[in-house]
Amino acid sequence: MKLLAQNFDIYLGDGLDPYARTGSINLDHLLHSGIDGIILGHSEVGDSPDVINQKLHTVFNHKKILERRESFTTVVLVGEIWEEFEGKTSEKVANIVENHCKELFSGVKEDQLTKLILGYEPKWGSRGSGRDDMPPPQPDLISLCIRKVKEFFQVNYKNTFPHYIYGGRSTPERTEKILHDSNVNGLILGSACNTVQKTLSIIDAMKKVKENQVKVTICNFKAYNLSDSYEKYVEALGKLSPDNVIYLAPSYTDLKEVKSILL
Repeated sequence: MKLLAQNFDIYLGDGLDPYARTGSINLDHLLHSGIDGIILGHSEVGDSPDVINQKLHTVFNHKKILERRESFTTVVLVGEIWEEFEGKTSEKVANIVENHCKELFSGVKEDQLTKLILGYEPKWGSRGSGRDDMPPPQPDLISLCIRKVKEFFQVNYKNTFPHYIYGGRSTPERTEKILHDSNVNGLILGSACNTVQKTLSIIDAMKKVKENQVKVTICNFKAYNLSDSYEKYVEALGKLSPDNVIYLAPSYTDLKEVKSILL
């Protein structure tokens, strides 16, 4: 079980001291807290592809991460906004997602990509940042978009083998349908992991279609005051079989607490 940070701040060339920014969180702060990886591109953050690209280069060129890049996980989420989705065929949407990949990874070299997780997360399909008045993305669209992302990597980074996940509204029923696709290795959960029992129900659904296969679960906790304690999450998820790859991504204020529990 590993610890992820949900995001970090960058400063676009203003020349100021990177630490003289009260209230901001830079990558050094997060590394000091003991993180094992970072999430970039989450739909609720609202970063443009250019900003995500700059953050990727910041991660891949950071001295402390270069020293441990084989063990540092970078999660990159990519997806379309509502205006890019509305009224378009699934094929056109998938092509848009592929083009976003080109923007996100511009200038990134293959030897910089080691422990990588790629996720399709449409920015209109997530609670909190999306269109809750609309049905969530259907499994066929998810499948097509993840296949396009995978094809992009197979063409441009032939020796890189990421895990591929989906981020958005998740239920056990939807999980079975989404993970029935052999290209989808897991999920990043938001409100769907706000209790231990809900989290386990999703993982049980994964098991039904991915028995004895690697299953990635990222618990992206939306709150710092959960119904269940972090100890209960670690205890319950720690009992799962080794083919369950678990990441916990709490709020910034809870990173050191969760790290101490994991240790």
